[in-house]
Amino acid sequence: MIMNSEFWLGIFIYLCGFFVLLFQWKHILNILLSFEILMLGVVFSFLLTWGLFSSDYSLMMVIVVFGVCEASLGLSLLVSLIRVHGNDYVNSLNLYKF
Repeated sequence: MIMNSEFWLGIFIYLCGFFVLLFQWKHILNILLSFEILMLGVVFSFLLTWGLFSSDYSLMMVIVVFGVCEASLGLSLLVSLIRVHGNDYVNSLNLYKF
């Protein structure tokens, strides 16, 4: 029963991140924060369902490292985008602008 409740809590966190991504997509910072909520839901589900029954946490460390790398790469791209364009609006992005 414990595994079931933690799994559903992780799914709820993941769905909250997905709904934030759907409804708050005007700024790139909001998109990055919703990606972090999605990653938190996945880590929470894996850690509390699979991690409690196994003493091997190496897979969890790999998932957390990928989440940290994704966050640092996203923030560095956001800083460079703000330096070039002056804002972080999704609508102001144009790939063909020279």
